[in-house]
Amino acid sequence: MSTLQVNHELAYNYIVGIGGIGSGMLFSLQGSHNLGRNESRLATLEPSKDFCKQHIIMHYLAVLLGAQPHGRFQSFPIGKVGQDDVGKELYTMMRQVGMSVEGIAKSTEKRTLFSVCYQYSNFEGGNITTDNSASSEVIPADIERFFYDKDGLINKRGMTLAAPEVGIDARLALLTKGREMGLFNVAAVLSSEVLEFEKSGGFEMVDLLAVNIDEAQHIAQKMEGNRETKVLVDSCLKRLQLANPNIILLVTDGGHGSYVCQRDRQEFVPAIETEVVSTAGAGDAFLSGTLTGICSGLPLFRQNDNVGLHTAVELGTLVASMSVTSADTIHLGLDADSLRAYAQSKEIKIEFFQSKSINR
Repeated sequence: MSTLQVNHELAYNYIVGIGGIGSGMLFSLQGSHNLGRNESRLATLEPSKDFCKQHIIMHYLAVLLGAQPHGRFQSFPIGKVGQDDVGKELYTMMRQVGMSVEGIAKSTEKRTLFSVCYQYSNFEGGNITTDNSASSEVIPADIERFFYDKDGLINKRGMTLAAPEVGIDARLALLTKGREMGLFNVAAVLSSEVLEFEKSGGFEMVDLLAVNIDEAQHIAQKMEGNRETKVLVDSCLKRLQLANPNIILLVTDGGHGSYVCQRDRQEFVPAIETEVVSTAGAGDAFLSGTLTGICSGLPLFRQNDNVGLHTAVELGTLVASMSVTSADTIHLGLDADSLRAYAQSKEIKIEFFQSKSINR
């Protein structure tokens, strides 16, 4: 396995994440029309492996930055799994890529989080996720428990990741702790959570918010009228800035590309054309690659018109593009060497890092 070798100090030395840890299955639906409320439809059960948001995001960060329990970059997932075979497998997977897993507890009563994903012929889709899994037992006290004996992190620059599939109260607790410690707070919210997250003051505590275009539409509260992507992005940013003028907003728009916005600056980054096997997990891969770039010291916005990959968001776009060539929601073959080779196959020039082989 190879990791990025940045020839300077990392901008951030660790990440503490919270969110769902689980697995699932993927159905490819016949037909491209929306699944009706009372409709039964045939679908193909795909052999792909499905993973949940926190795991996907933390995985690529751990692999690309060479996470180790006491290394240059440390990764600390917080969550719960069941005492079932799936939970044991996920726990082992996270540990094997260098994550420190002491923050992952095992529920004595509930099973590991499970999702059923569905995908249309144009690769759009959604998922249905259990709300009575082990992840539902994650509570704010788990945050305090994790940080209780982590004095060694105080003098380092860190990030938090508040991902869905655990309760909003636990995610807010992590963001609050991040504010107290001066950490860089990252969050994602589902469309169904927007109002609760906003009323709870969540947006005020977030430095970087990552959403897809549907979630941006719910934040903008523009369910009617002009739904052009640029209009929705502008409206979403304007509403967020009422609570948090300096917030960084990432909006993914499927195969079209993504937007990065902060204050009065906005940049569109087109998607990289590739042969798509499955888009499941692409948005999480995009966020993870972007955070990898931020940790590596890459800027959010282009400084000039030079050819090649120069920004954190462009790195996120590259990771997302390679991720969709895998049937699984985590591309387990993606590391620094394979990512560089993939970029070369797309004639994308990368000069900001070297790769280095490591043993786990």
